[in-house]
Amino acid sequence: MSISRTFTILRKMTPRLLKYRDFRRRILKGETIPREELEEEAKRFVDTMIELGPTFIKLGQVLSVRADVLPQEYMRELQRLQDEVPPAPFEEVKETIFKEAGDVIREVDPTPLAAASLGQVHRGVSKDGKEIAIKVNRPGVEEILKADISVIRTFLPLTRLILDSSLVETLKLIFRQFSTRIFEELNYEREAFYTEKIREELEGFRVRIPNTIKATRHVLVMEYIPGLKITSQEALNKFDRKGLAWRVFKVFVYPVLKGEYFHADPHPGNIAVDEDGNIILYDFGMAGYIDRETRIKLIRMYVTISRGDPLMLVNVLDQLGAVQPYADRKVLAKGFELMIKEMKGVPVDQLELDDFNRLASEAFFKFPLRLPEKIALYFRMSSVLEGTCRMIDPEFDFLPNLVRIVEEEGLMRVALVDEVMDYVNYFSTGIKERMLKQPSLPRKRERKWIGIPVVAASIPAYFFLGDVVSLLIALLGITVTLSLP
Repeated sequence: MSISRTFTILRKMTPRLLKYRDFRRRILKGETIPREELEEEAKRFVDTMIELGPTFIKLGQVLSVRADVLPQEYMRELQRLQDEVPPAPFEEVKETIFKEAGDVIREVDPTPLAAASLGQVHRGVSKDGKEIAIKVNRPGVEEILKADISVIRTFLPLTRLILDSSLVETLKLIFRQFSTRIFEELNYEREAFYTEKIREELEGFRVRIPNTIKATRHVLVMEYIPGLKITSQEALNKFDRKGLAWRVFKVFVYPVLKGEYFHADPHPGNIAVDEDGNIILYDFGMAGYIDRETRIKLIRMYVTISRGDPLMLVNVLDQLGAVQPYADRKVLAKGFELMIKEMKGVPVDQLELDDFNRLASEAFFKFPLRLPEKIALYFRMSSVLEGTCRMIDPEFDFLPNLVRIVEEEGLMRVALVDEVMDYVNYFSTGIKERMLKQPSLPRKRERKWIGIPVVAASIPAYFFLGDVVSLLIALLGITVTLSLP
């Protein structure tokens, strides 16, 4: 752990953490903080993350959806962390490219197509003369990540001195998950796996995904598919904006609702469209997995909000693992009731996503809620996707289109059946518990009767042996009676 790097991180991050602590205390006390003040500090916070390099850029992307940790202004500012950084010199990555994938590559263009905090992409030509795209890790990035993570791991427990303990525990959980996932993102063999899984789930859609030619831990060689950037003026002039936004939206949301693996980074740089109108997807380094149970609960969450049912909303959030164990569920439901009333009677499918996200973020920040890792990536994806679709079609609304897909795929019925099963399970569990026999202790045969004949024997002893002996026999009988169970 470099002393100079440690000092740099502490010097830059400590003022930002202290200011964040001040905001958090004031918000939790119910004070109103001017939006301009929050936005100005959020900008400083994000600028600091960018200055500190790839580890903090990636950590900022994770925090950009943590409504249980950050105010909405911070999360909105963190959305600009699109990983756009200057590329590493070609000579620094050339050796890695040819060492790990030289058997399939004939030549490489030294000028990269794109560069991010963890890697960069170059065009090239394969041994059989086909155009290819080559993704390679930035030189030394793994060592940088390990060093920075070591610093954070050392000093994170000390934040308990300035932050409340429940928040520190949440931050420790986020960091533990981040420090594992970040190294998975460096592994291009894993990215190739996600690419194939998502290709299978989007079969039948007008979507093109580059074929993988070779994948190693540090180099990924793919088919090169050129296209127009989805938000470029040329693409928007060539195709119907509303139809294009809907198709992009469905391509990213469908795998969440019907599959298991989904592309979790739908920013415009990862999406293109070809001359025939087919959507092209790039960069599957950030992908997520969602199980069937979680998927249904997410659908139910939107349904319960739309019908204004705070009690069932708390129940669904509880099942998702989003409610802190110590939380008073009745008080939480009352808080959600007030939040829903704040929507002023506007149905959720007519509510702007920005307003919905603001209310949801306030709830997670002020209430005893937490954002489980299994749904955090989904929330990040949906937030970025909404922004991309709005760039294509400024009138695009996320929630009505989500409801449209849910209805088209017959998932509303699935969600309602799941809710009915909750009631059935609740009542059946109660009935089964009442059917259980109550425990009863086995009756033991009492042995106190043994002393009775001894006491009775003292009577004839009185006439034949005298009063002293009879008294001793009677006392013996009484002692036996009292001592036995």
